[in-house]
Amino acid sequence: MSDTKRAAGKKTQNWNQIALIAMAALVLVAAVYMFMEWQSARPGTPASDIRIEVSSAGETREIEPYTVCELDEECTGGTPPTMSLDSDEVTFKVPDEIAALSWRMLLIYDDPAANNEVVFTSGEAAQYNADAVTDTGARLVVGEVSALGVDVDDAGEEIPVIATWSVGFE
Repeated sequence: MSDTKRAAGKKTQNWNQIALIAMAALVLVAAVYMFMEWQSARPGTPASDIRIEVSSAGETREIEPYTVCELDEECTGGTPPTMSLDSDEVTFKVPDEIAALSWRMLLIYDDPAANNEVVFTSGEAAQYNADAVTDTGARLVVGEVSALGVDVDDAGEEIPVIATWSVGFE
């Protein structure tokens, strides 16, 4: 076989390898794109299924939503669950589904002057430690976490809601 035919065969083999590598890269990029599209389009956890953790006096409890209301609707909840009040602090932990969004911590004390509200922006915090008793002697009565979320209506459609998790202290 002549050197010209060998060189031509080698060039063809090189082009075949380049085409194969280009096809593999294209398939990889398409797979990554499809995964990212699926991940962004998949439904989130409905707000009514999300739980927060509250720790006080050596006890940790998972708290379900007190209310889940469609935007611009008033809704009433029942009686929030109660826990014993620690003499030092109460810890509120929110899951990633809430921490990734803006959320609000409302603390209601037996002295209205001590009431406090803290708003967290997306990704800022996943936990808040509240004083059980303030420097002025006010005792924590209720702690509430609120966040904008998504829930599912009776027809199975996703709807925006405001969810509130509430716990009372004794």
